[in-house]
Order: sequence, then C-alpha cells, then structure tokens
Amino acid sequence: MSQITFQKIPGLLAVYRFSGEHLEKIYGMDITKVDLSKLAKRLKENMEIGKEEAKRLKLLDPLLGYAMIVDDLGLAVIKDMVYFVRAKETNWDYVIKFAIENSGGV
Repeated sequence: MSQITFQKIPGLLAVYRFSGEHLEKIYGMDITKVDLSKLAKRLKENMEIGKEEAKRLKLLDPLLGYAMIVDDLGLAVIKDMVYFVRAKETNWDYVIKFAIENSGGV
C-alpha cells in the first residue's frame, strides 16, 4: 500500500480500508466527527444493496463499488477501500479509475 501515490487524486481528504466491522485510516486526515463503525456498516449495507440490484438488472457483475456525494463530501467505495474527497474539487473519473486500478480490479 505504501507504493500508491494518493497525492495524485485532486481534492483527496483521506483513504480508509474496511477492517472487519470498522474502518482504518490508510492515508490523509482523521474522519473524527463520524462513528467509523456505524459508517462501515452503512457502506457495506449499500454495497450489498448495489450488488443485488446489479444482479437483478443484469448489470455490472461483479459490482466493484459505488460513489456518492453527501453535502460537499464525496465517497468512493471500491472493494475494501473508501476514498473521501472534496466533491466539487475532484475529478470523479480519475478517482474511480485510480481506485479500481489500485484495488486489483478490472
């Protein structure tokens, strides 16, 4: 993981990895105003819902992840990684491609 240059992602705030039922910081700032256990649970639930919908619609099998914006905060969840970015300052195409390439995906 130390070989990855997260600095290339515009607007990146932090990168976290799922560790069991929690999120652990890999890079960047601490996301301290959020209960990381509850956030991990919600993000995993969303991934399961997305996987079921992708199967139902016969799309994107396997589903690698998803992205969403909450207020000014953007999240990209790809496999076991969560990227937190400034939603208006980033290049979403780059974030998603970077995340997939560095997750061992496609």
